[in-house]
Amino acid sequence: MKSVFLGIIIALVASSSLLYWTQPDRDSPIPVLYWITQDDEVKRETIVLFKEWLAEKNLPQVDIKIDNTNQGVMKKLTQGLAGVGSDIMDVYGNEIELFGSSGMLMDVTETAKELGFSPDATYPALRSDVLHEGKQYGFPRNAAAAMYWINKDTFARYGIEEPPHRWTWDEFERIGKQFVAAANPPGTRDRIYFMKPASSAVTMQEFRRGMGLSAYNETMTECILDDPRSVEVYRRVYRWVIELQLIPTIADASAMTADSAIPGGATFHLFAVGRYAMLNLPRWALIRLRPLGKLPLRVIEPPNTGFSNIVFGCGLISAYTNTKYPEETARFMQFLTSESFNLLVARSGDSLPPVPKYTQSEEFLRPPEHPEEWQAGEVFSSAAPEIGIPTSRSPFVQTTVFVRIESQVQQSLLAGRLTPEEAAKTQADRTNKEILITLTEDPKKKVLYAELQEVQKKIDELKAANLPIPREWITNPFHLRYYEHKGMLTEEDAS
Repeated sequence: MKSVFLGIIIALVASSSLLYWTQPDRDSPIPVLYWITQDDEVKRETIVLFKEWLAEKNLPQVDIKIDNTNQGVMKKLTQGLAGVGSDIMDVYGNEIELFGSSGMLMDVTETAKELGFSPDATYPALRSDVLHEGKQYGFPRNAAAAMYWINKDTFARYGIEEPPHRWTWDEFERIGKQFVAAANPPGTRDRIYFMKPASSAVTMQEFRRGMGLSAYNETMTECILDDPRSVEVYRRVYRWVIELQLIPTIADASAMTADSAIPGGATFHLFAVGRYAMLNLPRWALIRLRPLGKLPLRVIEPPNTGFSNIVFGCGLISAYTNTKYPEETARFMQFLTSESFNLLVARSGDSLPPVPKYTQSEEFLRPPEHPEEWQAGEVFSSAAPEIGIPTSRSPFVQTTVFVRIESQVQQSLLAGRLTPEEAAKTQADRTNKEILITLTEDPKKKVLYAELQEVQKKIDELKAANLPIPREWITNPFHLRYYEHKGMLTEEDAS
């Protein structure tokens, strides 16, 4: 029955897509690229700048039309597998594995080297996000690292000290308790919260990493979250959300959004009026905050327990493998390295420009019309290369699956159905079960797993003997950065 419904869905999406892709303008005298993305001012200006860039380079003109109706993951995947995918599309960090392994994305590895948009053109930390199984399937449209945004007026209103730039979990809890006590005296009807996370789940990756723990071991062959440090992270999250009410639950946040007069931008409105003292978001928050007026802003690092870090990732522009215009789509990716595009990202606030040097531009650091943002620009400019680490993506578990498991486990914890110890064990067990499923279904992955397991054994032996580990043995980007910080790496192959 499930296969029947899936077939019907694919047929319906394919039919609607065929109607869309066969519109009259597909017969234009110049190539028309369809781009699945959000239809906003930045994207529209991107298209204008791309055409100007082509003219400056004496390259043939190309037209681009935005499709903002098919942005969902399943819609993009279904169209691609049905043979009617868009020419170019936004692909986010957790989608690259799914789309890359499906065969629907164009391999641009060699073209990128020729045209100058290989991984070397962007941040070194993003290499694992740009490549999938050694192949390049796109180039970053922007780069993002979530920090904590502070509304200075909100802290001043209640006479509470603002958090320092770099702070600990204990400081987070101490200042948070002081804030919610001052902002929510007895009889308060509408609760005011200390911090609103980026999504419904509290991000735990940075908290774990601050304690020296990753979701996976060094070769990403095993989930290692059944660990006392993971238990402590879950314990803190429960305390901050349920016991101290520093952070809203999903129900709390939904109720506040429903009460807001500004649908779609409710979270930012609530931050502006002081219902949230802090937001945990990347730099693109500026796009939503600027229309709310000249807010007195600060940006600081997430709290940690010793190792400062932020999760650093990107959104890619990728091309459909069956596009009629492979050369033109590659040119669009090349355009993403241009000065005009990078300065557009810098001045628009749409996270970080894909080419690192433009984070040092005046448009990024000191936008003349927004002096209240200058401190934020400086923080993002330095934090991304200094403490930014990409998500650890095991080749044996889709990251979307891992994120779903983590979110479900966290909600079970907050609902009181799991203890912190049970939550840590459940997340590890369910993730490792997914690894076993992959090994059963994919013979090639089983071979790779066996090879990496042999490397892992040697790593474990060196760790037990307190000896340095060869850098080339480690595939987990967190362990590479953390062990380098601890002086635990060697450039020599100990085999």
